Amino acid sequence: MDVTTQIIRHVLNSGLETIPEKAIERAKLSILDTIACAIGGSNDQIAHSARQLGALSGGKPECTVWISGEKLPSSLAALVNATTARALDFDETYELCINGCHASAYDVPPALALAERDPSINGSELLTAVATAIDLHVRLARSVTTYSSNTGRDNMVSVWGATAVSTKLLRLDEEKTRNAFGIAYAHAAGEYQMYEEGAHTVALQQGLRARSGIESALSAMVGFNGPREPFFGKYGFYKAFEPEFDLDMLMDKLGSDYVNSSISFKPWPTCKCNHFGIDGLLQLREKHNFAGEDIVSIELGLNHRAASLVVQPRDQKWNPNDPVVARFSLPYAISVAAQYGRVAIGDFRPEALEDPAVRRIMAVTKVEVDPEIERTHGQYGNSPTTIKVKLKSGSEHFIRVDKPFGHPENPASLIDGMRKLKDCGEMSMLPFSEKQLGLIGDFIRDLDKQPTLAPLFELLVGGR
Repeated sequence: MDVTTQIIRHVLNSGLETIPEKAIERAKLSILDTIACAIGGSNDQIAHSARQLGALSGGKPECTVWISGEKLPSSLAALVNATTARALDFDETYELCINGCHASAYDVPPALALAERDPSINGSELLTAVATAIDLHVRLARSVTTYSSNTGRDNMVSVWGATAVSTKLLRLDEEKTRNAFGIAYAHAAGEYQMYEEGAHTVALQQGLRARSGIESALSAMVGFNGPREPFFGKYGFYKAFEPEFDLDMLMDKLGSDYVNSSISFKPWPTCKCNHFGIDGLLQLREKHNFAGEDIVSIELGLNHRAASLVVQPRDQKWNPNDPVVARFSLPYAISVAAQYGRVAIGDFRPEALEDPAVRRIMAVTKVEVDPEIERTHGQYGNSPTTIKVKLKSGSEHFIRVDKPFGHPENPASLIDGMRKLKDCGEMSMLPFSEKQLGLIGDFIRDLDKQPTLAPLFELLVGGR
């Protein structure tokens, strides 16, 4: 059996009874986290633009735009909701490969859109589809062995995660599923220049690919065909774009080891590269009981690849004038943590970027490539980080963080996800009561027992 057929049949045949419990529980957290991030990001300019884009197009009112409550066609609702979920760079990510990927924000919004479109879909079916799609998405991402920061190609595989979840929930047969995967190849895209410039497409790409996944599946459903070998054909994805790939990373233990369970939770709304430093700084601050005004200097060490994303170019990272740039600035994130003992959504509002106390700490923050970390972890996009803080008292404190909170070996629970949901609720464009947020958490906790998902979509609208 060829590899593409194995992948298609894996998507078709996965079921709640065949997926490890850990992967199902992690899928619940992925759904909860994606919703939380969308609620928290709903008042960001990127989210406002996404809703305006949806309103310009309009169409059949079949699926809910989360928070605001408008109704749009499924693919357009997925675009708006996925873009909003990524607006703050708060959504979970897979970090155990050289490039990483934000699979959940691509794959959860189309899943929920299609579940609203078809009220016969129950909670177990949704969880199965989400766990299967994120597993495949991560496998495709980790099979790529060239660095996005070198090639300029970023997460081009993401469309197949969104396509997998869509074909599964549309209940397509094997032939139409294969056609959908072939059609998705025409939608495959992803570029790295957006990170270089801090462009809004860092978030919009999630929505574009979420929409593409649904449209690929719907196109196959109505009779379009696509290339039968989108991955390994003569001009397939791997030969055309990623000829240096690791087949084992794609296929090893497919169907038994669901790697969606190794997604990393993000407790702070900033690039994952920054979490190592934030975690360490907060540990030092709590242990040694110092405040921002006590700090004379901060020295950080990490690998070159992480530094190229969150430390360079220096004129941007030490002087962020835009929320997107600030979210990808290690000096800014670490200075916020040092000054306030937390890093929150409000710290990336445009008006917060000029905070003089944070600016003072940024000015005395130094970041260098650590030779030992570069030697042992130089191949990874996310890097262990050393943190040394010098205080006015003359004391110095040091820590190295390899696995910050949220890492798969230092994991978050569904309870942590519910706390994040409540924090995000406080920043929503429209108010969510504590009771409403609690009901969202309770519904997702028991998702495998839900006969219908209709009550969830009512809960995802604020201001009621």
